[in-house]
Amino acid sequence: MGFISVLVDAVVVVFSVVLAVTAPLFDAQIVLPDSLYPTQLVKLKRWYAEEFGDYLMAEKPGFFTGLIWLEIAFLWPLSVANVYGIIARRPWVATTSLMAGVNVATTMAAIMGELLGSGKASDRLIQFYAPFMVFAFLAIIRGLLPRRNPPALSGKSKKKRA
Repeated sequence: MGFISVLVDAVVVVFSVVLAVTAPLFDAQIVLPDSLYPTQLVKLKRWYAEEFGDYLMAEKPGFFTGLIWLEIAFLWPLSVANVYGIIARRPWVATTSLMAGVNVATTMAAIMGELLGSGKASDRLIQFYAPFMVFAFLAIIRGLLPRRNPPALSGKSKKKRA
């Protein structure tokens, strides 16, 4: 069970780092003016949208814009907390992982529903988004797993038995 826990933690950390970096620098360009970003980041977003055929990034439908706001306000701080919490082995990281996993699963359900239902999405675009469903599942599992190393009880909190 230890190896699986470490593997799940590693995947959650990697995806959390990706989300912590891309949310403010890349995804937020959907809802904020391009003038707030360096030209190279704006060009990178446009290249991605063209290269992968990401019509959601290009067309900015209302539901997608709402999901991006949710990502910036809710998922971005959780991603930062997950990275710190897993690396520092904080007891609350199970809660933040569970919250992030449920958020990503809900968001991806809406996005994948659009991509698969619209007939507009290329296989490459679907393959780009699919790993985030795996991350969501693993983050939820991470949130439900018991802690590996519970903290030792201090001498003050132990009850003596007579």
